[in-house]
Formats: sequence, C-alpha cells, structure tokens
Amino acid sequence: HAKELWDEWGIHCLILVSLFLQVFLFLTADMRRRCGSRVMMTILWLAYLSADTVAIFVLGHLAVYVRAPSHELMFFWAPFVLVHLGGQDTITAFSKQDNELWMRHLLSLVSQVAMAGYVVSKSSWPDARLRAAMVLMFLRGFFKYAGRTLCLYYSSPKSLRASSLGHLSETIRSLREKVTSRAKIKERFEIMFVADMCWKFVGESTDHAYPDHMQIMSVDAVVNDEWLIIAADELPDMLEEFKNRPDRCITYQYVAALLVESYKALYTKTVLPIYAFYLLDVKDRHQNCQLSIILSFLIHILFKYLSTAIALVLFAAAEKKRHYSQADIIVSYVLLVGAIVLDLLPVFTSIVSHTREPFRPGTAGEWACLCLASCLAPEGWQTTKQWSEELAQYSMISRYNTSNACMPSLRKWTGKCFGAWCVEFFDTTRTPVTDDLKLLVLDKLLLQASRQEWDIASFRGERALEKWMGSHQVPEPGRSGYAALHMSVSSRVEFPRSVLILHIATDICYFSEDKGRDTEPDEAKKKKMMSRELSLYIMYLVFKCDVMLTSISRIAHEEAHGGLNFISSRLGGIAREEEAMAMAIMEVLEAMKKEEQQQQGSMQEVAHHDKNEEPASKDAAATTSRSQELLRWTEEAMYAPVLSRAHAVAQELMAIDDEASRWDLISEVWLEVLFYTAPRCGAAFHYEHLSTGGEFISHVLLLMRLLGPFMPDPGA
Repeated sequence: HAKELWDEWGIHCLILVSLFLQVFLFLTADMRRRCGSRVMMTILWLAYLSADTVAIFVLGHLAVYVRAPSHELMFFWAPFVLVHLGGQDTITAFSKQDNELWMRHLLSLVSQVAMAGYVVSKSSWPDARLRAAMVLMFLRGFFKYAGRTLCLYYSSPKSLRASSLGHLSETIRSLREKVTSRAKIKERFEIMFVADMCWKFVGESTDHAYPDHMQIMSVDAVVNDEWLIIAADELPDMLEEFKNRPDRCITYQYVAALLVESYKALYTKTVLPIYAFYLLDVKDRHQNCQLSIILSFLIHILFKYLSTAIALVLFAAAEKKRHYSQADIIVSYVLLVGAIVLDLLPVFTSIVSHTREPFRPGTAGEWACLCLASCLAPEGWQTTKQWSEELAQYSMISRYNTSNACMPSLRKWTGKCFGAWCVEFFDTTRTPVTDDLKLLVLDKLLLQASRQEWDIASFRGERALEKWMGSHQVPEPGRSGYAALHMSVSSRVEFPRSVLILHIATDICYFSEDKGRDTEPDEAKKKKMMSRELSLYIMYLVFKCDVMLTSISRIAHEEAHGGLNFISSRLGGIAREEEAMAMAIMEVLEAMKKEEQQQQGSMQEVAHHDKNEEPASKDAAATTSRSQELLRWTEEAMYAPVLSRAHAVAQELMAIDDEASRWDLISEVWLEVLFYTAPRCGAAFHYEHLSTGGEFISHVLLLMRLLGPFMPDPGA
C-alpha cells in the first residue's frame, strides 16, 4: 500500500517541493548579503543544497518508477527538473568553493541532461503540440543549466586571475593617457560624494568584463589605481572641496553599491550579459560579426522570456483529458505558471528597485537603459541597505563575564557536549556600524591625501604614536615612558601578537574607568566606544577569520585565554560586568608581575649557559651567534607572556592624565592597524565574506583604493 501511495503522490509532492525551493531561493538569496545572520545563512545553505538534491532525486524516479500509461504525462516534468537545476538568477553559488568546483557542475550538467533525454524519449508523445512544448522546455532547461555552469566558471578564482592579468595589461597601456586622468578622477569623486549621482555606478560597472573594483576579489597584492598615480600632484586640491561636506558619508553608499556589483558578478548570473556587452564593445571586431552577436543575443533574450509562455499555450491547446490523470495536468500547469513567474519576477523587482533614491535615473533615456539592463541582468529585491552594516566583535575578556547567569552555564554545558569549537561560537557578537565610525575612517583617509601620508598601509601604530608624542611635545627623555607601547606596535613584534596585546590593553583601559562619569567629554566617549569597536573587530578578523594568523600567535592566544581563565576562576560570582573586569584587572597586575619575573630568570639562565660555551673558530662563532639569535627570537615569540605586556601597555596609557588625549591616541593606533590590515586580508577573504553579509574591512579597502594611492608596495 505504501508503494502504491508513493507511486501515486510521491513524485507530485517532490516536484512541487522542487518548485517551492526555487521560489524560496529567489526570495531569500539576495538577503544573505544584507543579513549576516548565522541562522539565515544555515537555512539558505540547506535550501541551496536541497534544491539540487530534490531535483536529481525526482529525475531518477522519473526514469525508474513511472511506468504506468496513466501517468505518462509525468515525463513532461523532466525538462522542468533541468530548469530547476539551472537555479535562479539571484544565486548560482553559495560560496567561493562552489565556483571552484565548476567542473563538477559541468559533469552534472552532462549526466542530468542525458538522463532527462532518456526520460522524455520513453514517451510516445501522441500530440504534436505537447511534443513541441516538451522540446521548448527541454531547450530552456538545458540553456539555463549551461548558463549556470558558465557563470560558475567565470566566477572561479582561476578565471578571475586570468581576467585580472588582462586588465593589468590594459592598465599599463592606459598609463600614457595623462590628459584625461584629472577629468576621470574628478568625475569619480563627484559620483562618490554627491547623492543624486550614486546610481551611475550601474552603467560604470558594466562597461568592462572585468570591473576595476573586482581586483580586491582576485589578487592578494592590490595595486593602486593608475589614474590616481597620474593625477597624484592634483589629488589634494581635488579632495579639498569634499572634506567638509556634511553628507560626505554618502560615499559609503557608492562603495557598497560597487561591492554589490561584485557580489552579483561572483554569485549570480549577472556575469553573462556583462561578458556579452564586453564582446560587443571590442573595437577591432568586424561589423557583420557584431550584428550577428547582437542578433544572437536578442534571440537568447526572447527565448528566455517567451519560450515558457509559448510552451504554456501549446500545453493548454494539446489533447490531455483522454490520456492523462487530472492530478498530472494540474501539477503541469503549476510548473509552467511557476516557471513563467520565476522568469519575470526578477525583471519586475529590478525595475521597481530603481524607483527609489538615490538610484533613480533622471531622464527617459536613462530609464530605458535601466529597463533594458533589468531584462538582460535581472536582480533580486533591492533595498537601501546594501550589506549587513554590522561589525563582528570578539572580546577575550567577555568570555569570563559572569553578569548573565545563563551564559556561563550554557557555555559549560555546550563545551562538555560538543567541545571547544562550540564554546567559541558564543565569543562573537555583532554591533551596528555607526555613522561616527564611518566618518572617523573616511576623514582619516581624506586627511592623508598629501604625498607624505600615502604609505599609511605600511604602519600599524608606530606613526600614530610618533605623531601623538610630537603634537603633545613629549620630550625625548619622557618618550621612554612609552617603551612598552612602542615595542607592541613595532614591526619587531608579530602582527597577531601585537593585535592581542593592544586589544587586552584597550579592554583594561576601557573597563578600568567609570563609563558613566558626567565629566567625560562627549568626543572622548565617542573615541572610547569606537576604539573598542575597532579593537574587537580586528580581533575577530585575526583570530576568528585567520587574517595573517600564524601558529605561534595561535599558541599565544590560547595561553592568554589560559591566564584569563585562571584569574576568572578565583573571582567567584560577580553581579555586574564592570566590577568583574575591575577585579580581573587587579588579578592581572599581580599574576603578570610574577610571570614576567620567572620568564626573565629563565631567559637569563639560557643566556648564561650559552655564554660559557666557547666556539672553536670564527665560523663556529658566527654560527653560534646566529643560533643564539634564532633561539632568543623563538623563545620570545613562543614564551613571552602576552598578558604582562598588555598590562605594561595599559599602565602607560592610563598614565596619560587627559582622558580625551588618551583615547585619541588609542583610536589613532587602531585606525592605523585597520589600514594596515585591509590590504593584507587576501582576495579569498573578501571573496568569501561578500556572500555572508559583507565585511566593513572590504569597504575600507575599496575606499583606500578609490581615494588615494594608499596601497602598500607590491613587495611589502
């Protein structure tokens, strides 16, 4: 009885589930770059995987189990399975790895098309109109599935690198065009800083098959914009008029729009018409060849939007009542109407999205171009929010906060049941990106437009400390009081360890003060909050996303957690977070002094032991000296206590009496660390996180590349 029930209704339910999954993917796929929620990402990931699995499962059962003549109409559903495997225009890949495995999808294309061809060949198709409808849907499914596979190939890292090389060759040739550089840069700045012109990024980004902003997704060593290099002498004057604009924060909309275009090129089917336009734009192409390409492209568009409607008309006119069951006919109509809706809905939503400011065109010709672009490259639901606009926050000290009675118990229970990786799941929180933080970063870049400040990506706090001491007229003898801070931000300390030390010191300063004091200036409050947000965000980038993280720094991170855990275990129940942190700091002051004394004693014993050994020759002496240097460096890198250094840095910072000046220094150091990190995250990082809500560091990197020659030297 179960087998009969399955044969009667199983395929009907599964094919409708496959259609439902396609609708769900269309409605939710574009939300992932604006949401950033882990729950939403998980649901979308399950739907993305289930859509292909259910479709392939249906196709297999159509080939094996459907043999009854009364259900012969089910063979008409095989082309719809190919249509569903072709996916939606709003999502072709869930992650970067899907694009890397495009050859696997190519193999699936060949095998599933062959299976669908075998299924439809088993039917006699007595009505010619029904046979014609089947052929149209089969071709529609084949081209759609092939288009998805082609998009995966174009978006693969290997293909992007090849496109980047071609773009670099064009860049080298364009360096000779010095006459138009000023006009080009001036136009870009006007588009970036003027709200009414932000929509122009649409036409600008589709001019080439490889847009300029795609470079951060394809190469790790991002180079400077050639136009900025050519117009370097005039750059400060061109930016002067935009420095004091009250609405200058609008430039983040422009940057977000460019990253949305990158997202569409990597994870949607937008890349196909972009490459088609690029082919049409080749100047040395023969005119007849261009006409044939245009004709072929128009035929493709008409086939894309009319083939399903024609198939619906042919199916409605075909003779069905005598041969097929009513349930099969109803499901077939649902599939046809659903396919038409899924084809036209993206175009409708794309046109509607351009009716909102600041992306609304001004003239009828611009409207017509955007409507045509919407037909060629449909989009999903568009809102004014282009990305998640959130900062991920990772604080080491917050793990040991006992103000919430439920969280420690939940952490402990999940740690026992699922291991340490599940405990780390609770470490990361999210906070909105405020306009104050956006302006802090933007104004810092606008003030660095002079030639002397172009190397901001080469420092990670050293220059900020030197400038602060110079502006506060700290005498040369007094600068020794900042030795621990200077050492922590210097290049002699491994970058992740430097971030770890600065983060703990920032948190000590933050929690050691009364955050509710009325005497605290408003500007200091803002700098204080933004400094900690940047601190927690860079900690997330380094120790949760593995940006420039090394195995030695990972060990230092775990040892610091061990020290904090020991301190926390001696505190007991605390009612408020501020009090808990204050008590933890007091424990750090005592424990770290003892640890530092023990480490210094062990290092002195090793040095004394090595000093007593006499080398046999000069070569042996040089070798021994080098070995001792490596040994000292390794011991310092692996065993130097992070908490004691962070305590020393915190003491130097808290010794600054003026609180506004103190947090001004801390914020400047973290800004410099942010600019140092942005070009070094790697193309894979920006590529991957573009599909999971976006990262603020990607926006910062694009701003750095658009506003000045701030990228580090290729050999840095």
